[in-house]
Amino acid sequence: MAQDVLTSVGDAAARKAREFAEASREKLDEIKKKSLEDLYEDGVAWVKANPGKTLLGALAAGYLLGRLLRRR
Repeated sequence: MAQDVLTSVGDAAARKAREFAEASREKLDEIKKKSLEDLYEDGVAWVKANPGKTLLGALAAGYLLGRLLRRR
């Protein structure tokens, strides 16, 4: 019984991992087709649409970078 549950969970995890890998490949192919100017414009549009997420991401990156550099 428990082994069946673990097998089922493992199969579901493997399926999700394959779906994620495929979606990542598709997104990477989409990004490769764009010019740097298009990528920049997409980035600017995302920042304008999500200022809170951008600020939190910048704060988190700054904090982590500070912690890494302080230890060295």
